[in-house]
This record gives sequence, C-alpha cells and structure tokens, in this order.
Amino acid sequence: MNYIRQSNMLNMLCFAALCLLITAPAAAKEKSVKTEPWHNIEYIEQSFYEVALGSEFGTASFRVRKWLKPLTIYVEHETGDVVLHDQLLDAHIKHLRSITGLKITRVNKKEAANIRFFFTSQKRMPQLIEDIVGKDSIQYIHGSVCLANINANDNGEIITGNVFIPIDQARMHGKLVTCIIEELTQVLGLVRDSDLVFPSIFNDRSHNDLLTGLDDILLRILHDVEIKPGMTKKQLHPVIKRILEGYRSNNMIATANKRVQQGDLYLMLGYRSK
Repeated sequence: MNYIRQSNMLNMLCFAALCLLITAPAAAKEKSVKTEPWHNIEYIEQSFYEVALGSEFGTASFRVRKWLKPLTIYVEHETGDVVLHDQLLDAHIKHLRSITGLKITRVNKKEAANIRFFFTSQKRMPQLIEDIVGKDSIQYIHGSVCLANINANDNGEIITGNVFIPIDQARMHGKLVTCIIEELTQVLGLVRDSDLVFPSIFNDRSHNDLLTGLDDILLRILHDVEIKPGMTKKQLHPVIKRILEGYRSNNMIATANKRVQQGDLYLMLGYRSK
C-alpha cells in the first residue's frame, strides 16, 4: 500500500545567508532539565497515535507501519550545492541512527536502495512524482514544499520509500533543512502531521525545524522491539504504557530535550557549541 505525506508552507520564512532557518527551536534555549507539558505520558501516547496511525490523506488503515530491514538510501542530485546537501542529509541520518538504532546507510546504486532521495527542482517535481510514485500522486504537490511516500505490505512492514525536495522552492520558503529532517524522519513510519502534537517537526504550525525532545521519544517508541508492524491502537496501548513508564523511571523523557540537541545539525546550524 502506498502512503503520501507532504510538508506545507506554514513555517516562517528565513532570510539567513543560506536561507535555512529563521529561529532556533524553543527547546534549544533550555539549559537545564525541567518538566514540560509534553512530558505527560498520556500526552506522548496520544501524540504517537496521531503521527503513527492512519495516513496524511486518510487512505490507510490505523495500524503501525515500520521498517524491519536495514535502510539503504540512494541520493539523486539534480541541482547544485551537492556538498551542502550531502552534509545536511548525512548529519540527519547519523542522528536518526543514534535515536532509533536502525542501520541506515547510503548506497551508490539505486538498485541497492530501498529509499530514493531526490534533491530536485520545482519544475521537475510533477514529472518525477508521476514517474516514481504515479500520476494520481501529482495532486499532492499543490500547496506543498516537499513530498515523501512509503510503500508498506499488508502486514505493515515498510518496503520502500521516496523523498522529493525541490531545492529552489524549499529555499524560497526557508524550509531546506526542515524538508530534509521532516521527510526522511516521516519515511521511517511516523507519516502524519498533526496540530495536536507539540513541540514537534510533525506539526506544520509550529516553528520547530529540528528534531525536538518529543520527536526523539516518538521515534524511540516506534523502534522499540515490542512495537510490531500492523499493531492497532488497542494492541499498542498496554505496550506503549509499559515503554513510557520505563522512560519516565530512567529519566529518558526528562532529558529528551538535552539529548536531542546533541545532534550534529544543532551544532552545524549554531544552536550549540562544541
């Protein structure tokens, strides 16, 4: 089954030198561990249901989608600034590996990849979407900055994925970094955006351009060994409750903001010092 998700244009514009970001996430200002509203385990559980079940456009069953095999990513550069784009993508891949424990590598041949990542242009997007995903998916470009899709089998195992980032449009809207982070993260299985999940990159109305502490926890839940592809909300409830009680007792939730800010992108973009 094919699932499409998109990023819209609601994030603030950026006028920095590279047109990457306008402000640091609110969490970046935190200098000490403190309790925040999202630390409530019931809130985290509901947030997981919001972003992990269903699909962006309401065509999928409410079951977990998850990778069981290592991720192999083939990157196709159809525009300039290859070095910069590779640096940003590699930093995020490294961060996702550290959070999820997934084996994620880049490959040099598209035949060896189960994820294809396109740095392209707005002009090329419609034809590219039609060729890779299908003509019916072109409609989702309208109102979007960047786009991604996954294909999962009937058991909920994700088999392949694609990420499409039109560099010119992403930069114009100050969303180059956001697109790289959000789309690749959501291809892991947290496919839905929701205004009910905050602070998070999965909330298009928030100003979070980098992974937040809540995002860290949501990714860890999805990739816990107890979470299986195809699980329903009813099946998930006792498992997630047990996982979150463990996170609370060992301070994984309380320290999530500080931990997520150790990602290389926080350093590269000046939100923390070495």
